[in-house]
Amino acid sequence: MRYYDEMPYEEMSGVLETSVGALKASYHIAAKKVEDYLKEHLNLRS
Repeated sequence: MRYYDEMPYEEMSGVLETSVGALKASYHIAAKKVEDYLKEHLNLRS
């Protein structure tokens, strides 16, 4: 929603019925998981 629909966190929090802080925390946790996954799998192939 943030990048595809260019929706601000404030609007997303209303749609998803959660706080802005929770959205930002979830985003950072997900980004870290993707980063860790890519690092692990790229290291296996090198």
